[in-house]
Amino acid sequence: MKTAVLLALLAGAGALVAADAIAQSPTQTRGREKSAPARQAAMPAPAPAPVVGPRFANPEKVSAARGEKVFVEYCAVCHGIHGKGDGPRYAFFAEDQYIPDLTIADFVQGRDQEILESIRGGLRRLDEPMIVMPQFKYILSDNDIRSALAFVKTLPNEPKTRK
Repeated sequence: MKTAVLLALLAGAGALVAADAIAQSPTQTRGREKSAPARQAAMPAPAPAPVVGPRFANPEKVSAARGEKVFVEYCAVCHGIHGKGDGPRYAFFAEDQYIPDLTIADFVQGRDQEILESIRGGLRRLDEPMIVMPQFKYILSDNDIRSALAFVKTLPNEPKTRK
């Protein structure tokens, strides 16, 4: 009995709330629907379309210090914290895949444009799913990519030759 009374009370309260919401509806005026232009004027403006590109435009200037932060966040998982190609993902690479040792001066020197393009567009030395390096052009701003290169150029401490 108590349950039936409680359910009746809840149903009545719900009906009152619904009737009040309909009465205050902005799309109706005295039982008639508003015209299409009036409805459109009452609607909020649509959000602007997303811009294709990096998720943000970094206003920071290009610097090796900023590049170190970018490198640690995005590159170290493969290249390792010190750039030796010994990051955690190295263990999952196939035998014919490699991660270059960025501490070898001969590997880095004179290849600025090539390295920038590799960061932006990624590397596809093998068929999918064995893509060696992902694209960062949609993730990092141009300043972040250039900062990462500035940091990579600081990694070689002394001239070494490739093996």
